[in-house]
Amino acid sequence: MNPILDPTVCLPDAEARVMPDHRVYLYGSHDNPGDTEFCSTNYVSYSSTDLIHWQAHGTIFDSTNPKYAVNNGLTLGAPDCIFNHGHYYLYYCMYGNRMGVAVANSPTGPFKNIGPVTPADGQSIDPAVFIDTDNQAYYFWGQFNLHGGKLANDMKTVIPSSINDNILSEHEHGFHEGASIRKLNNLYYLIYTDISRGRATSLAYATAKHPLGPYTKRGIIIDNTGSDPESWNNHGSIEWINQQLYVFYHRSSQNSIYNRRLCIEPLTLHADGHIDEVKMSSTGVESALSINQTISVSRLSRMRLKLPFNALIEPMALHPSGNTDTLAYIKDGDWVQFDQVSFGTGCRQVEVNLATPKPMRIEVWTEGNHCLGSIYATTLTHDWQTYQSYQGSLELTKGIHQVWLKFCAEQHAVGRLGNLKSIRFIEECEK
Repeated sequence: MNPILDPTVCLPDAEARVMPDHRVYLYGSHDNPGDTEFCSTNYVSYSSTDLIHWQAHGTIFDSTNPKYAVNNGLTLGAPDCIFNHGHYYLYYCMYGNRMGVAVANSPTGPFKNIGPVTPADGQSIDPAVFIDTDNQAYYFWGQFNLHGGKLANDMKTVIPSSINDNILSEHEHGFHEGASIRKLNNLYYLIYTDISRGRATSLAYATAKHPLGPYTKRGIIIDNTGSDPESWNNHGSIEWINQQLYVFYHRSSQNSIYNRRLCIEPLTLHADGHIDEVKMSSTGVESALSINQTISVSRLSRMRLKLPFNALIEPMALHPSGNTDTLAYIKDGDWVQFDQVSFGTGCRQVEVNLATPKPMRIEVWTEGNHCLGSIYATTLTHDWQTYQSYQGSLELTKGIHQVWLKFCAEQHAVGRLGNLKSIRFIEECEK
């Protein structure tokens, strides 16, 4: 389910890599939940064999710990990692446009710094590394303008004569930052953060017949706009896993451009090399949100807010609550979306876990602009932190559907209505 990691884990900018042990490893930045700054001073990693169950490997690199041979305390930005020459090479960037590489004997480190990547060090951000089928390694970096060239055998020197300083640009390709490169069916794919829709919320792709271009922009893969009131950027990768292509991307939370969480969607790759744009979903690689399952609000894929006249009014957003989330600051007219919700063989009842000192109702809608029913909150809680269960009746519904929850004020209530933690659809046969 999306997001794929615990809601308390913010791992944006993810590079997903299938390593020699056939596990998928995640390498990304590491946001501190609730912080007002991108990233942190360490990297953590997770791995999986099925993209559903993820094993945490803890800290693999830390700029504040001498054992990693950096110890300068600088914030670490988006990384990449590759296996070559029997070792694992972790490429990192730091505040001040510093770029370097660390090496380990394991995909989970600990990675020890072996020095800067020249001449990229000091020039820009967001490293990307790629090894072609002829074993030639390439290195890419840049913001607004993408640079790239061949890596020497030391894996930390970009051969000057091979460098192309104009692989992608903002004005021509919408390139903002965050390049990632893969080779699929003898075609090279550059995935990158695209700003052509006004904000850097999209992942686009361009293709070429050579790693260093020239590249032709082909389209957008995914756009995370609408996942949070302050969605700003996206950054991720694609990876071919068990005969299926996937995109790894992030979306924001907590009404913030920070606190970014990792998600996955399957992709369709056509014979002509085209990749269809996909929508954010609640389910990711899984088929459905099960009937009778308590569905955390973390699983919502999209939200729409009634825009306030006063910019100081806190908008509806996901906020941390222990090891899960609450959908806080709900107001009249707001709504949220859940995808692939199973109603089983028949559902007539829905239950929510809600805190509301004000009378409100929650309408349940499905495809075709069809309202199934409502939940009325009439027995009120005393504050925004006391939760209780409310139930409502629905029109008999079967199968799997997209679901929207619309929040409505009752009895002329104004302002903030309530906080929602979860929703559950109850199969008719359940007592």
